[in-house]
Amino acid sequence: MRMTRIFPFLLGISLLSPTAFAGAKDDFINAVVKQCKKSKADAESMATPGRSGNVIKFKTCSGATVDVGNGCTLQCKDASSTIGG
Repeated sequence: MRMTRIFPFLLGISLLSPTAFAGAKDDFINAVVKQCKKSKADAESMATPGRSGNVIKFKTCSGATVDVGNGCTLQCKDASSTIGG
């Protein structure tokens, strides 16, 4: 009986998880294409998620720029990257 209550909950979480960073990933890909003049395929291959991945580095932007490899440095437009200057 208990399994019938847990299954829908776990199903809901599993469906939401892949979309949690969908907007951030799209923003990263668009920035790489626009700022670094890379192809969309190259940008998608650079869009690594996770704690130390490029998408997270770009999303959290602790400085004015973030180096995402392959000769690509992105300008950050996040408010936290312009604090104090």
